[in-house]
Amino acid sequence: MSAKIDGREMPASDEEPMPDGLSSPVEVPVAGEGRSVTVRLRPDVPMQMFTCIPAVSAIGACRSLRDAGVDGASIAWPANISLDGESLVRISAHAGYEEGMFADVELTWLPEEGEILLNRAQDVSVASLDWEGLAPALSDAVRRACDEWASGLRRARVVAGPLAPLLDDYFGLLEIANQPVEVVYPNGRLAARGVLCGMDVWGRASVRTASGKVLDISPEQASIRAARR
Repeated sequence: MSAKIDGREMPASDEEPMPDGLSSPVEVPVAGEGRSVTVRLRPDVPMQMFTCIPAVSAIGACRSLRDAGVDGASIAWPANISLDGESLVRISAHAGYEEGMFADVELTWLPEEGEILLNRAQDVSVASLDWEGLAPALSDAVRRACDEWASGLRRARVVAGPLAPLLDDYFGLLEIANQPVEVVYPNGRLAARGVLCGMDVWGRASVRTASGKVLDISPEQASIRAARR
């Protein structure tokens, strides 16, 4: 049984308490062909916490790119990676149950000319990077971020929401954090303008409008983009 995490639909399962002991929350990558790689994660956390696995994976992937010298790498809300405002890596996840809950996280190199984006960097070592060189490091970084996240949830015992242990890290890597943005409905109509002022523990973005009203936006409701000049 499986379902998209991004759409918040999860397989039916009895809720289980957080375990006391630590256990490995992940497995090795299960696939990797062409310009995508899939990592199977088995975080030892309650099922409802799986909704933020794409965001947690984005934290790991973004950290990995920055460690490689790609300083402009950022998280594009809710869970993709961008470089200087252009999409670089798409992150999606599907949950399932097979001898326990798991999530398959797919990292896809978006532009065919992805290397060109990297080549814009002034660092010579960055200019030599390509997907084949980055994929293993990104996979490892996703596993480490998931391990850190799951450990944080277990230590906390009671948390307000799944992203709580890494909320500050996530917002610090967000491309348009504290910047003017536009909220756009799925049909393309502009819903609101404001400043992306925060995130909540369920991954919803908070946008403060000129009137001072704060809108809490989920990915299912609308997209958020940098304000157009």
